[in-house]
Amino acid sequence: MAKKVELADICIIAEGSYPYFAGGVAQWTHELITEHKERTFHVLTLMPPHPKLTFHYQFPKNVIGHTVYILQDLPDGASVWQTPKETWDIINNTFVGLMNSKTFEEFGPILAFFRKHRKILGTKILIESKPAWDWILKLYQETIPSGPFKDFFATAHVMSRSLFSALLQELPPAKLYHALCTGYAGFLLYLAKQEKNVPCMLTEQGVYTNERRIEIAMANWIGDVGSLNFALEDKKQTLKDFWLNTFLSFAHVCYMCADEIISTFDGNQESQLESGADPRKLRTVVHGINPQDYVSIKEKRKPHPPTFAFIGRIVSIKDVKTFIRACHIVRQYMPGVRIFVLGPTNEEPEYFADCQALILFLGLEDSLKFLGRVDVKAYLPEIDLIVLTSISEAQPLVILEAGSIGIPFVATNVGAVSQLCFGSADESPPLGQAGIVTPLADPPATAEAILKLLTDADFYQKCSETIEKRIKTHYRFEQQHIEYRKIYKKYLG
Repeated sequence: MAKKVELADICIIAEGSYPYFAGGVAQWTHELITEHKERTFHVLTLMPPHPKLTFHYQFPKNVIGHTVYILQDLPDGASVWQTPKETWDIINNTFVGLMNSKTFEEFGPILAFFRKHRKILGTKILIESKPAWDWILKLYQETIPSGPFKDFFATAHVMSRSLFSALLQELPPAKLYHALCTGYAGFLLYLAKQEKNVPCMLTEQGVYTNERRIEIAMANWIGDVGSLNFALEDKKQTLKDFWLNTFLSFAHVCYMCADEIISTFDGNQESQLESGADPRKLRTVVHGINPQDYVSIKEKRKPHPPTFAFIGRIVSIKDVKTFIRACHIVRQYMPGVRIFVLGPTNEEPEYFADCQALILFLGLEDSLKFLGRVDVKAYLPEIDLIVLTSISEAQPLVILEAGSIGIPFVATNVGAVSQLCFGSADESPPLGQAGIVTPLADPPATAEAILKLLTDADFYQKCSETIEKRIKTHYRFEQQHIEYRKIYKKYLG
């Protein structure tokens, strides 16, 4: 007999992060659960196929359950079944709408169908059966009939397995569901609202659909049939459009069902409103840190050569290559500069290999060091400047950590970076500039900003004082959790 799952106060829905990977979102999740000791949590983690699951975090005692859903992982299900006549019409209508509409929300029929037949459906019926093959052919004819079938089949296969695997899940019981992004996590939040009819909330660190848009645009495995003029009703829809529309629709229904939509900075809300979010549900709760945790670090600072650092995962969305090219320019003017790169290198091995090759090509191997996953606090006393060149960010935790001891930053104009640099519109009194914001993918601008801060002592000191005061005044750990306690209390009592 299966063990009964205990009812939790809150089910956290995390996609591809906690508790298996380090990073700002995972660290924030761990701190949220740890801080709210009076609540019990069930952690529901969504992971991609074939993951290597190694715990990076150990759960606090108030986590009473943990469930892992592997996307695209389906049960075998029944081998023989007298399929109801409407089965493939329901599935087809869902996918035609999902692939072609940014605000598709007609999931009612497919939700009811999967709920009714959850114990029967699986790989044998949904993927390997003759009706499943006939459906793929029909979907092809109705969406992109002039395109290469091989590329279409790969897209439809992955997309359908992913959605089917989500629809077949039995959600763990909870009094409130709290998703940490839209995407598949947001779609499960929508399922929770439909099936459980309990309060649901979303904390969106960055805008998930923006990050997926970047990844889809860069993806080599998705054939860009639009470039070959294979059009859908002359709209020139591509397979990448199909993927993006799917994620936009997931975001749309997530915003519809969420009772609270929380952002870490005000800039998120424009995209949320465009995707159909109710403005009355929107609020901003900035992430915070405990400045007391960093007092001893500041005391350890000693004289050292000029040093700047990139702190983050070595992945394409962080655009580490722009950072490396900027380093090459900086070193021409400051030959003795030290450069640290702190962060895990195993998430995109090919990208990391490209970065290493670029360092060798530019002759930076003596100045720039990849130090891997390390205790960042141990290196902060030796760092003068934080540099981030990301294509997409939310509210970078590393800027809060370094800023709390007066380390200014150079960062691309993404997420909350501008707000951290210049202050929010309602900052009172205005504290001034705390670093330099640069354009995306611009090594010369990044290098110029680094050199400005490392060579202009008066400007550096002003930015240092400003960032420290801003973090200690407006980005405090206790302020963040006061707000979350209010929200949890509102729905849980």
